[in-house]
Amino acid sequence: MHNRFTPAVLAAALGALAACSDADQPVAPDVQPVLGRSGQPVPTRQEQRAGTFIELSDAQLWTAVQEGGGRVMVGLKAPGGARGVWQGKVLVDRGTWTQGSAAVLAQPGVQLIEADDLLPRVQVRVSDAGALSTIRKLPMVDYVEPVLVAGDLHAFAGTGGCGYGGAWTGDRQYTATSDIYSQKFTGMNIPSAWTLSAGAGMTIGLIDTGLSSGQRQFTSTFATGSSTGRTIRFMKVASQPSVYDDCGHGTRMAGIIAAPWDGRSVGGIAYKANLISVRQASGVAAVSSADAAESVRIAASNGSRVIVMAWESLNWWWQVSDEIEYWHYNRPILFLGAAGTSGCGDGILDSNVVFPADMPEVMAVTGITYPGGGVPCGIHRGEDVEITAYLDVPSTGQYTADVVTMGGSSNATAVVGSIAALVWSRTPTLTRDQVRARIQQSGAFYPSRHSEQGYGLINALKAVRGY
Repeated sequence: MHNRFTPAVLAAALGALAACSDADQPVAPDVQPVLGRSGQPVPTRQEQRAGTFIELSDAQLWTAVQEGGGRVMVGLKAPGGARGVWQGKVLVDRGTWTQGSAAVLAQPGVQLIEADDLLPRVQVRVSDAGALSTIRKLPMVDYVEPVLVAGDLHAFAGTGGCGYGGAWTGDRQYTATSDIYSQKFTGMNIPSAWTLSAGAGMTIGLIDTGLSSGQRQFTSTFATGSSTGRTIRFMKVASQPSVYDDCGHGTRMAGIIAAPWDGRSVGGIAYKANLISVRQASGVAAVSSADAAESVRIAASNGSRVIVMAWESLNWWWQVSDEIEYWHYNRPILFLGAAGTSGCGDGILDSNVVFPADMPEVMAVTGITYPGGGVPCGIHRGEDVEITAYLDVPSTGQYTADVVTMGGSSNATAVVGSIAALVWSRTPTLTRDQVRARIQQSGAFYPSRHSEQGYGLINALKAVRGY
């Protein structure tokens, strides 16, 4: 992750931090230990969200930590304070932050992995249940949670996840450059929106599984044809071996979002937008929460205005929610998350929007059938959903000539994120919240809100025009 200390330099860094005043720090967030941005008292994490790792007993948490190899993320706060971070504000001063890090690392059985210098937290490995219990009791510890747990959708990682999908056998509509799209785009008024905007000047961050090295749409032809004048960046978190896709999910997402109009394959919705691909994992369910937080920081700190996240977790991760909140409240970034895709009848409730899409700072998207409009079994829905898009659209495969099917709430999130870029490109003076409102107001049910489908099917033309 950016802005982290490695074990080799931690001692020097801690000493330097202790010697500096708050005004000397390279990152100097507002410190407000009592009130949040709204002027209201800061809630504890338990008050904000029930059912997280904080509520587990030491024995229960140790079981989860063992499954993840003993790695935990430790959040830091001021002694007696409600928490260390709230709505993008760091609520602990640097001196206390430094002391908290030192106290955690001084405990027997605790080994440093990485310390963060943007948000008050440190990743460590604990050797036994006693060490875990000890650090949880320290007065400057905000939370302790595992980095990865077994059973968090791992058994369903292949459902709607990895694989390049079957060949597209549906209808074929064609752009002016002979690139393929579906009549489902027409059903969302995307071709009409293209007469007004193509996403020029916008940067979309895609946090996923990377891009196929054999797909020339994202290498040699990305900025050709009608898609000239834009850029693509391949990035990854530190733990991943390559920026390239060995799963297939990220490549298919990218095709929907930003495949070039070059007459070779499918036509991306935001075909003039810049793209940042951040490989955070080799799948969409077996995701390290530390890697997820790092990927958010990479996408956000490198200029993304729209960030599309189609990975999913049944757990709420404070390290990730703090990261998303930090960038949401401090930068004009629109985050979109997939409501979730799992196997039909697999025991996971479809009426459960998964994390991080269930965060209020993230626009939750799900998919509906064409043309009927229902949410099929296995596609998640619920009151957190804000907007929907049609399922099963053509996208890019592993190689340039491949045109494959993309489905699930992932495909819907790619569609809506792309339309958000069209909206912002045409009217760059809009605030992030105004772009979000435009998308909501374009929904088929607006101003009503459906209990499972939010404001309903997106209308790209209405969102881009604003009426």
